[in-house]
Amino acid sequence: MYGIKKARCIISCSLILFLSSNGGVCSARVPAEEGEKPFTGAQEIDPGGLDILKDRSYDEAITIRDIKIKGNTLVTKEKILNELKTKPGIKFNRDLIKEDLKILYKMGYFTERIKAVPEPGPSGIVLHIEVEENVPVTGFNITGNETVSSAEVLSVLESQAGLPQNITELNRAIHNIEEMYAEKGYILARVKKVSDDPDGMINVSINEGIIDEVEISGNFKTKDYVIKRNLTVEPGEIYNETRLKQDLTRLFGTRAFSDVRRVISPSIENPDKYKLTIEVDEKRTGSISLGGGVDSETGLFGQVGYIDNNFLGRGQELSTSFMMGSGTVLNDRDVVDRASYQIEARFTEPRLMHTLNSLQVNAFARDMASYQVPLGIERRIGGSIEVARPLKQVKNLAGSVSIGIEDTDLREGDEVEINALFNAQKINITERAKQLKGGTFLTIGPSLVYDSRNSLLLPTKGWYGSVGFKEYFAVLGSDARTFGKGHLSLRKYFPLGKKSTFIIGGKMGSKIIGNIPEFEAFRLGGPYTIRGFREGDVGNGEGFMMAVAEFRTPIPFIDRFLKYKIVRDVRLAFFLDTGKLFEETVTNQLYNYPGYAMSIGTGVIVPLPFLGPIRFDYGYPITAVGSGNKRGRFTFGIGERF
Repeated sequence: MYGIKKARCIISCSLILFLSSNGGVCSARVPAEEGEKPFTGAQEIDPGGLDILKDRSYDEAITIRDIKIKGNTLVTKEKILNELKTKPGIKFNRDLIKEDLKILYKMGYFTERIKAVPEPGPSGIVLHIEVEENVPVTGFNITGNETVSSAEVLSVLESQAGLPQNITELNRAIHNIEEMYAEKGYILARVKKVSDDPDGMINVSINEGIIDEVEISGNFKTKDYVIKRNLTVEPGEIYNETRLKQDLTRLFGTRAFSDVRRVISPSIENPDKYKLTIEVDEKRTGSISLGGGVDSETGLFGQVGYIDNNFLGRGQELSTSFMMGSGTVLNDRDVVDRASYQIEARFTEPRLMHTLNSLQVNAFARDMASYQVPLGIERRIGGSIEVARPLKQVKNLAGSVSIGIEDTDLREGDEVEINALFNAQKINITERAKQLKGGTFLTIGPSLVYDSRNSLLLPTKGWYGSVGFKEYFAVLGSDARTFGKGHLSLRKYFPLGKKSTFIIGGKMGSKIIGNIPEFEAFRLGGPYTIRGFREGDVGNGEGFMMAVAEFRTPIPFIDRFLKYKIVRDVRLAFFLDTGKLFEETVTNQLYNYPGYAMSIGTGVIVPLPFLGPIRFDYGYPITAVGSGNKRGRFTFGIGERF
């Protein structure tokens, strides 16, 4: 594919074996290999030698006493002798010597002028191997490289410096250079041209694969700019397959397409460049959902919703939902049995004004039995606006700021029962008024998220971390007070074998400013904190710390029987959860919640595209629970636990 231009360095494959025989010349032509230039002439040497060589049957009785190498200056004698099958002490064999000459030629250091001259003697034959070395390599001149440094390219070639030009080694080095580019994602990079100068300098010209044009195909509803803004590969840039795979994953993650592909072809305008075509198959993105079921918190419920992941073909998301429930069905002692409703609307613009900023607007209204304040009824109405942006200065890091307003109203749900609880625990009933404090708050919250996981759906390695702070400014309500709270979360994924993963993680939260009211206190217990406990059964507090260790592995042998990818991706999980609350609230005294907990258990993780991993866990408390009934519990959750 590649060659050195000068005629003196283009090596042919025809080799001549010269054997003196009684005044005549015996020559044998070695066939040329496929793709190599055949040698067309024969050379002669002066006559002389042993008459005994005329008898081929007697050749086998003649021993080779010694082998001498002539004509080499840069390639060592030892290196040449090591390549030969013919060795001193073995019987003279014309066919074996012809094979040896072919082997020497294939070393690549020599011209076609290679010959073997036998010199007979009383104790055997001295075989003279005469070679002519190619012009020596004095250095390399690398051009056309931008993404890979000249030093990296030279590291592949430098072993040839000072040796004769070798087309075999050079072709091997060219292959290694292209492999080095491919490992970095530059799969279109090619060594375009190789030539040599009279002084032995080798010129290597590289075409790294520049994109001349990016074309979008297959979209009817989706605007071209929506697709292109998710692409980091642009015309004039060097194509990188790794980056494009990330782009295609990002495009697929918009949920506007059932398939996304890339096609690469030579540019019509410039054959040295490439045309990149992104082909998409659109799918129906707008849908109306109707559903219902039984939930431990809302009881019997019905739900209706609308969502469009590609609103007006602009890549925006619009969703609304309404849910109504009959009330709790598990008779939680701290949750009043009351019908509830929730209304929510959300609009997301992933590229605000064609920048990397994303915008999310959210509005909600909820009226339900409170899960923060025992036996209380809670109504929340509010909305928020959040702007997020990836931070280019640190890879995998993104920041966001949210601002919102929220009105929280709390009222008594079961006055008789709550009075009985306060009396039983000998707590002054005036504390109840503090639990029912609400108010209207303006909220501001900055946050940072670092995510280097290799997959959002089924991660096996990488880090995930988040840190955030939220300030609540009281704007209405005589008893409302300004307060602030923060959180920190960190997880590390360790790959074990090909498909198993070990995870360690921790999370903490605390008040930063003022005192946190009961309706915003931290809770432990349930599917997203300490498994094996009911929701909130570990207790409430103004601060907490928790940790988790988890091992995930495929279900053994399941891939032998079921070939569906979603089944092969199911994981078994074995976990240990632990956590502790700080500055516990009155609720913990009312129900004797322990304020700390540890549990072990196992579960199943089913990764579902567009929804996330669904978890079914069974946890068993190692420590005591508030009710004193130490038994295991099943929990259900969607997404990563925290």
